[in-house]
Amino acid sequence: MRQWDPMLSRRLLLGGAASVAASPAVRGQGAPTPGDYLRVLTMRHHVPAASAVVIRNGAVSDVMTVGCDARTLFQAASISKVVAGLVILRLHEKGTIGLDRPVNQALRGWTLPGVGVGGGAGADAAAVTPRLLLCHRGGTTVPGFPGYAVGAPLPDLRQILDGTPPANTPPVVVAWPPGEAFRYSGGGTMVLQRLAEDATGQPFDQLARDLVLAPAGMTRSGFFQPLPPSERNAAAAHDARGQRLAGGFHVYPELAAAGLWSTPGDLARLALAIAASWTGTGADRLLETATARLLATPVADGPTGLGVFVAPRGGRPPYLYHYGVNAGFRAALVFSADAAFGVAIMTDGDGGEALIPEMLDPLFAAAGQDPFKPAL
Repeated sequence: MRQWDPMLSRRLLLGGAASVAASPAVRGQGAPTPGDYLRVLTMRHHVPAASAVVIRNGAVSDVMTVGCDARTLFQAASISKVVAGLVILRLHEKGTIGLDRPVNQALRGWTLPGVGVGGGAGADAAAVTPRLLLCHRGGTTVPGFPGYAVGAPLPDLRQILDGTPPANTPPVVVAWPPGEAFRYSGGGTMVLQRLAEDATGQPFDQLARDLVLAPAGMTRSGFFQPLPPSERNAAAAHDARGQRLAGGFHVYPELAAAGLWSTPGDLARLALAIAASWTGTGADRLLETATARLLATPVADGPTGLGVFVAPRGGRPPYLYHYGVNAGFRAALVFSADAAFGVAIMTDGDGGEALIPEMLDPLFAAAGQDPFKPAL
């Protein structure tokens, strides 16, 4: 594996990591490395395990782990939505799903309800399309999902959408005029899961595996909810004090919105497959170039393209990114659309919320990249 730039430790220190050199974890071991910095951050923020992968010039360049190994699974949380978006876009390219066909014309056995905003019950829902749901402009409710205790009864997809027991979230409805504004909605992503399953007759986990995970080479990833007992290399969730959550983690039957287990290495492979699509080069393309460019273009000057957040860079390839927040897990995937640089980082603690930006900022600075400034 390629060695780090010999000037990297100095740049990290200048970028705000001065405490690393003084830490007992690295004192007396020579110049601190990014891995040393990650180790210090895990202690500072009470995160038992963290793993990170750096992308440089279209390839995985560096791997860092603390309290785990490179194959340890973490909950990717809302980064699941990137995979879900790719499933929809691939089905669109196959002619199975129309991005601008109202979802209520394609759904079978269930209808997305409206709540009377702007013209009566159902009027708004009739205008909701997959394109609007992909960019969180469908006017749908339910921003996120808290998950379920291990062993608790789990709702099926219909119960999640209807908000009926044992679901612990309210029903997914259209509460605002579609297309009016960006409103983050995990509920809208669950409508997309139902649409994909209705359109193909296949379960979402299989669709994701066949259309995205396997083609991208994500061999350690899957929508395992609950995680099989046979999986022995998975991180447990921890609160902000570093205390392990009861049962080890929460279970997320809301697959498309929050159910992916993965590794930073696999998330990096996902980024490389998206970038290959965006540039139109390489054998691991997932999408046609025109579709990938659509994915990476902000909608109505908002923070998202189709299924991913977008940070424009003044004519240079934009940064594409998504954060993941599940109980006791924090993750981030950030990369330039051409894969010139990127970082995938996953942590097994709520303290990862503070750790992640403290790790990303000096990494981007040390590599001479534009600062990463998330829109949301």
